[in-house]
Amino acid sequence: MFFYNYSGAAATGKLDASGNYINLKDYPAGQFGQWHHIVSVDGRRLFFHNYQSTQSASGEIDAAGNYINLKDFPPGQFGQWAVVPLGDGRLFFYTAKTGAGAVGRLDATGDYINLRDFPSGQFGYWTHIVPVGGGKLFFYNVQSRAAATGEIDGSSDYINLKDFPPGHFGPWWCIAPGGGGRLFFYNGYLEPWAASGEINAAGDYINLKDFPPGQFGHWTQVVPVDGNRLFFYNNGNSDQQLQGAGASGELDAAGDYVNLQNFPPGHFGKWNLIVG
Repeated sequence: MFFYNYSGAAATGKLDASGNYINLKDYPAGQFGQWHHIVSVDGRRLFFHNYQSTQSASGEIDAAGNYINLKDFPPGQFGQWAVVPLGDGRLFFYTAKTGAGAVGRLDATGDYINLRDFPSGQFGYWTHIVPVGGGKLFFYNVQSRAAATGEIDGSSDYINLKDFPPGHFGPWWCIAPGGGGRLFFYNGYLEPWAASGEINAAGDYINLKDFPPGQFGHWTQVVPVDGNRLFFYNNGNSDQQLQGAGASGELDAAGDYVNLQNFPPGHFGKWNLIVG
């Protein structure tokens, strides 16, 4: 896991088999640049992107939690993109401003190979894009609550699978992949509530579980870790008393949630981005 603060501070750690957190390495403020998106490419390599300056970088976390810088990309090589990992070293880039997109791959040295560009208007307006596995993506608009599913195939072409009309889904703040085509939906407003579902091979959505209000605590981030495991974190922005609290758990094949560990406030530092 990689924890990042806009000050440039960072930390690396991991969850053990019981869901306990093991800290590996701490990096002081200024060690890292200013990044808005950090995604895991293949479990060890990371891609960093600043959508304002359009600077990017790639790096790798070794088994001991040390960070190894691989490549720095100059401003202008990438656009003002949101970045979504597809698996197999591939990345999907998207901008809600125009609906344009792109697909590329990071090679073993951390260099970027562009594979496909999608023109303006190819994609609609989405607030969340979540990888489902196997090149599939779940697109969601929290304002209209419309959604869609699609797939980036082996040739990096985009195949639209299914469109869901406005209001089809609830008002979800966080949507995280839960392994095996499953998704975890979470809304932390007032009394938190959540749900789980699955995207099948045809792109249809199957609802698996609706969790009652209050089953989950107040979290600001839900992070996928190691397949079907999830890490929950509160940065304290809405409630200072909850800053640094966390939890770990996993989604089973039926979409039920199994809690593993709870971490009290103050257990974790102040982080803006967390990558599993």
